[in-house]
Amino acid sequence: MDITLSEGTVSGSVTAPASKSYAQRAIAAALLCEGESVLSNMVQCNDTRAALQVAADLGAKISAHEDTYTLHGGLHPRKRQLNIGESGLATRLFTPITALCTETITLTGKGSILKRPISMMEEPLRQGGYLPIHIRGAIRGGNITVDGSLSSQFITGLLMALPLAAQDTTLTVNDLKSRPYIDMTIGLLKNFGIDIKH
Repeated sequence: MDITLSEGTVSGSVTAPASKSYAQRAIAAALLCEGESVLSNMVQCNDTRAALQVAADLGAKISAHEDTYTLHGGLHPRKRQLNIGESGLATRLFTPITALCTETITLTGKGSILKRPISMMEEPLRQGGYLPIHIRGAIRGGNITVDGSLSSQFITGLLMALPLAAQDTTLTVNDLKSRPYIDMTIGLLKNFGIDIKH
């Protein structure tokens, strides 16, 4: 059987699938802003929900309508224990952000995340081992060297937190393996008014 298809035209618009990695970065950036941020097309998953809860526990006021969230930022911790669920990105992202606070705050989680090492954060934050981790700031900034061969996620957290540190910071990353994720973070921060010179 022969089938002939005539030429046609396709038109319209589509919404790109949401990224939980981008969503968690946007939630963290919105937390650190004093104003109002509107985040649309947010992916609904456990990692995003955990990041929203941590942001709320650290001071953000959050309202939701379908897949759009409005966050009124400001780092004013409401709880001294934060649960990041099973999200590795949330662990490494919110650890430096939590280090901006002067109170002692414990980051913990559940399931497999409790067995994942966090040693890449040991030297920059003088912590190590596994969750839970007890953090007391405030992080000061300055000259910081990080091993980028294991994960870019902690570097992302530092890039978000350090603009609010007391001192200007030079962050040296050795053996960076996940450059596109760092570029994503720098691009997102630019949307929030933070200009990082690479």
